[in-house]
Amino acid sequence: MGNTPKIFIGLVTHPHSRFNSEGQSSQRINELANSLSQLGINVVTLISDRNDFQSSGRVIGIGDRVRSASKQVHIEKAWDEYVWESPGSDFLTRKRGAIFFIGMFVKRAISYLFNSRSLARLANIDLSHLRVLKEGVASGADWVLIIEDDAQFADPVRTAGVLGTVLEFLGHPARSIFINLSESINTVELKVDGIVSGCNSVLALTNGSELLEISPAISNTVCANIYSFDFASEFASAIEVQGILPSVPIDWRLNQLIMEDRETPVECYWVKPGLFLQGSMHGDTNSERQS
Repeated sequence: MGNTPKIFIGLVTHPHSRFNSEGQSSQRINELANSLSQLGINVVTLISDRNDFQSSGRVIGIGDRVRSASKQVHIEKAWDEYVWESPGSDFLTRKRGAIFFIGMFVKRAISYLFNSRSLARLANIDLSHLRVLKEGVASGADWVLIIEDDAQFADPVRTAGVLGTVLEFLGHPARSIFINLSESINTVELKVDGIVSGCNSVLALTNGSELLEISPAISNTVCANIYSFDFASEFASAIEVQGILPSVPIDWRLNQLIMEDRETPVECYWVKPGLFLQGSMHGDTNSERQS
């Protein structure tokens, strides 16, 4: 796909987002894209700011709400088993993580059953991610970087430099790869601390971070992830096959794809500490991440 990595950057936002109320997130994405271009990397961008589910006119019924809650329970249970069976998992991590996930499930289940607006919001997010994935694949990009609008990051030049180093290291992959770039949920709460801490560093980065090769593949959130062409194509197809209803948070759709049986396992990397800080989980400040 060319001599330099082609990267498609999509910002997931919406018209009433407090994180992009004055176009600040959109501006930062454009600054990052310009900085990557200065490194000789071919960049295409998309600001995905539509509420496509509302525009569809679909109504979320009681059945949709019950099926959505049920589907998420099954995915969470499968993920719990997937992580528990992984090397590096331990009882303490599982015990502390279980409390976190039970709380998350209760919160979401109540929202699903008694407030269809929360499901409509999730459906809009799913559709926005799907839009970026499909347009990224259609562009022929080697990599699709999806950034949600609450992602905070340092000086675009420095962030672009680290991203450029990672892309150069991984080259033009003809395989399924995804890279977590954000600091979001604490790894202990996520029940993956033992897995992450036990993985190998494959590349030291100029900002003091490292590129960790994670096995088995695990995710954090979808605040800032970069997907190879093959993985982005798989992810988009999986969402379309599953359908938007019943609704499941995009994070869990990613986990479901990771857990699928396949001849060649997904290659997974984390930049640690992450290049992006998920503002909605870390004080909702406007400060930049000092990488």
